[in-house]
Amino acid sequence: FLEGTWKSACTSISSDNSTYAERLDVFKNTSYTYYEHQYSDSACSTDYASKRYTYTMAVGSDATMADGATTATKITLTSVGVYITPKTDALVATMNSNSTCSATDWAKDVEKDVSSKSTEATCLDEDDAMGTVYKRVMKVVGTDLWTGVGTSATDSEGYATEIEDTGHDKQ
Repeated sequence: FLEGTWKSACTSISSDNSTYAERLDVFKNTSYTYYEHQYSDSACSTDYASKRYTYTMAVGSDATMADGATTATKITLTSVGVYITPKTDALVATMNSNSTCSATDWAKDVEKDVSSKSTEATCLDEDDAMGTVYKRVMKVVGTDLWTGVGTSATDSEGYATEIEDTGHDKQ
């Protein structure tokens, strides 16, 4: 039911509005890939960097949400990879001088696998390492992708009991 690509609008991702992003969710069979394409302008036309997160996916049973009327499907995601692609010479220079993700060989438009470094403070400072399992509830409403509210209560298995529109539309 999720098969395909879902895309967000261009939105600011930095407090000073210097970085913007378009996000894509790509579901194919038992894999899920999340892309964050970053830009230095509000039209999302001037490339800055890209991040790609890969997961294995298992589709479970339907779950009834807290309102008693809405259903969504339980999804289990397991993180398997994280990749970064710098898109400007200036960003490459900064990443190399800072040894971002413990690397000094960053190159423009060349994707680097940082899966084993993603939790490092000098990398992405992610909270979770590879192999982490995430429990989600998802639903397709027309051309909109809905998912569990991060702050909602969870059921006995750890799945959210409320869902909301992600802002990602079917492409």
